[in-house]
This record gives sequence, structure tokens and C-alpha cells, in this order.
Amino acid sequence: MKLFSASCVMLAAMAGMASPHAAEPTVVAASASAAQPAQVSPLFQQAVHLRGTIGDTGVQLVLRPKVPAEDGVEGEYFFFGQSLRVLVAGEIAGDVFLLEESQDGTHISGEWDGDIRDDRITGTWMSADGTVTKPFALQIVQQTNATVAVKKKAAKQ
Repeated sequence: MKLFSASCVMLAAMAGMASPHAAEPTVVAASASAAQPAQVSPLFQQAVHLRGTIGDTGVQLVLRPKVPAEDGVEGEYFFFGQSLRVLVAGEIAGDVFLLEESQDGTHISGEWDGDIRDDRITGTWMSADGTVTKPFALQIVQQTNATVAVKKKAAKQ
């Protein structure tokens, strides 16, 4: 049974098995090389709140940078109307969004593989055993002043 790990190297290896992003060398190079730390997306340099759906079920996700930020992101999500909090950890490189999740804090219970477009993230959620897949769509709903300033700066460039 797989153990939940915040290791970006493990995440990149797993993504290579099931992800359409597996052929993108920037994801593997950013996570596999200690000499070249991953570039942290400006939108995720602070805590970010997202709302949306997995399949037809509403969710809220909070992501924050790990310390150090080059190690990726971590956080948790919950389904609306349920009390279970699911832990997540992974990386965001460019427009690629990859997370592992754990319902018990030890074992991987699912994976997220998506693309970031502006303040939306869409992709596929998959159960750990690969038997269940569902589309997901998330929208950033709470931004700090610094996040808004970064988006404005990026738009001017």
C-alpha cells in the first residue's frame, strides 16, 4: 500500500504513470533536481482558497506553500456538507497542477492532475487504485492583496 508523502520526486514519478503531463520535462526537472529548485507559481506563494466541484460534489480547497516554498504546496479540502478534511500535498509548476491526497494522513487516497488557466484549475481526480476518475473544476475565491498585486504585475509583463 502506498504511503502519503510530501515528496515532489515521488509525486512526479507517480504523475508519469497516469498524467498527460508526464512528457513535460519541466515538471520532472523541477522536482527531480536539487540543483534547480522548482519555480513557485506567483498565485501560490501565499495561502489560496479555492471552491469548485469534484464530479458533481461541491468542495473547498485551501493550499499554502510548504517551507521552503520550493518544496511545493500543501493543504486540505472538504466536501460541502461533510466534516471529513482530506490532506493534500504536491507541486504546481507553470500551469501544471499535481497533488496527492490522504484521508488518514498516511496512505494516498487520490491524485489530482490539472491545468491552471488564470484563476481556474480544471482536470481529473483519480482514486488511489485508479478505479474511479472524476473531473474537477476549481476557482480561486479568496486572494490577499499581495496575490492581487502579483497578478496585476504579471498581466503588465
